Amino acid sequence: MNLDLLNEKLINPELLEKIIYFKEIDSTNLYAKNNQKTATDNSLILTSFQTKGIGRFGKNWESLDESNLTFSIVKHRKIRIDEIHFMNFYSSYILFQTVKSFISEFQNNKLYLKWPNDIILNGKKTAGMLLDVMNLNSENKRFIIGTGLNINQTEFSADIKHKATSLKIEFKENFIPEEILIKYISLFYENIYLINEYEVLMKKWNDNSNLNGKKISFKQIDDGKEISAEVINIENDGGLLVNIESGKKAKFFSGEISIIY
Repeated sequence: MNLDLLNEKLINPELLEKIIYFKEIDSTNLYAKNNQKTATDNSLILTSFQTKGIGRFGKNWESLDESNLTFSIVKHRKIRIDEIHFMNFYSSYILFQTVKSFISEFQNNKLYLKWPNDIILNGKKTAGMLLDVMNLNSENKRFIIGTGLNINQTEFSADIKHKATSLKIEFKENFIPEEILIKYISLFYENIYLINEYEVLMKKWNDNSNLNGKKISFKQIDDGKEISAEVINIENDGGLLVNIESGKKAKFFSGEISIIY
């Protein structure tokens, strides 16, 4: 990882305050949670090899050494509890736009957002996020935005290779992780006003998702029950509005269901 380049491009009053780099660490999100005095506002915790990356519902995020981007941003923001989900949709939308900017030259690629915060490339997952929020009772909340983006990894374990991919697998080229990270951080800070313009943000998110009108299957987290439904919309409150096969409308939130690939 070219830390000199990252510091030159990203450490300034408009972007990051500091970059905390580890050659290897269990989880960048866990580090940020457990080291609040070090991982302060506008810190980037970055590693070349994350050994115990965590996704939604505690799932393992698989990543090989020096192949991908695994990092967390610490961002403090004054926001109401009922607006917290906008940080999730904002961060994933910015990641989507970042990836899009690096693959736009390639033909016949299908890139879209998958609710609530995955990036899907040609039908397979190439990126995901885990958002942790601290100081919930405070006006100024502490967000830890964990991100994993598969860039140059070409091998995945047997249990996920049918649903995971990377930029290199799809386009048969090596990408430079530092360039992608610089683009993402720059876009993240340049467009952060969108969190307050939630109707604009959610429209942009919906416009770049392929879920609306699509039939999906998902599993309820509390009882493991599988349900089939047709997606109507992703609402401004972050909920997934669907028509269930019985004809009834229902709304689910990210902590309640997991969409089945």
